Amino acid sequence: MRNRYSLLLLALPFVVAMGPAVAHSDRAIGVTLSRSAMVPDRIALQVGERVRLRMTSTDGGHTCRVDGLRLDARIPADGAAGTFDITPAQAGIFQIECTDDRGPARSSVRGRFVVSAER
Repeated sequence: MRNRYSLLLLALPFVVAMGPAVAHSDRAIGVTLSRSAMVPDRIALQVGERVRLRMTSTDGGHTCRVDGLRLDARIPADGAAGTFDITPAQAGIFQIECTDDRGPARSSVRGRFVVSAER
C-alpha cells in the first residue's frame, strides 16, 4: 500500500504538467461612475481575457453600454455594485456610453476599454 502512494506522489508533477495551460487569469476591476466621469477612464484588456467589472455609482442610477464588448449594464442608484463579466473577442478601442436616471450624462462617453491582441 505504501508503494502505491509513493508511486502516485512521484507521478503527480508529470500529471499536472500535462494539464492545459491557462492563458489568462481572471481579474476584477472596480469602476466608479458619476454624471461626469468614469474612474478609471481607461481600462486595458487583452483578447480572450475574462474580466469581472464591479461598477458603482456616486450620483444615481446609470445605464452603460459598450457595443464591441457586449456590455449592457444597469448600475443601481443606491450605491450597490453591479457586477458584469466580459471577455473581449477582438482588439480595438471601445467607448463606454452612459446615461443616468436623469437622462444623458454631461458627456455620454466617459471612458474606454483598450483591448490588445493576445500575446
